[in-house]
Amino acid sequence: MFDNLNAHDDREKPGRGEARQEHERLSDREVPLGGARTPALVHAWLDGEASEASLRQGDAARHVEFWSRVAAEADVRRQVKTPPYLARQIMEALPQSTSDATETWWQRQVAFTPMAAIAIATALLTLGALVGLGLR
Repeated sequence: MFDNLNAHDDREKPGRGEARQEHERLSDREVPLGGARTPALVHAWLDGEASEASLRQGDAARHVEFWSRVAAEADVRRQVKTPPYLARQIMEALPQSTSDATETWWQRQVAFTPMAAIAIATALLTLGALVGLGLR
């Protein structure tokens, strides 16, 4: 699913607009544009500016029920603790040695194979010869 973001490409080709319309019709959205809206009074209640009793009548009651369940579930999940044996297993699974990622690039050791060293030396020799010829 690649979208052509350049509006000037293929502008003059016949049938281009028809393909674009079909693509727009077939494309799906992750989040629907329509649907029920949360009333402003519910937002005020969630912000702590309104009482729950004022929302219990009418359409807002289902929103209050939903957000009350969300808050209760969040409270339960906040109390969940990792068992001590699991934390110990995780710490034991970590490598004991530190990585070389803390070293800066100029402090790291560089190793070349013999063929790489010969190729680098040849390139430097050739570069030196070209610079020497250019100075004459």
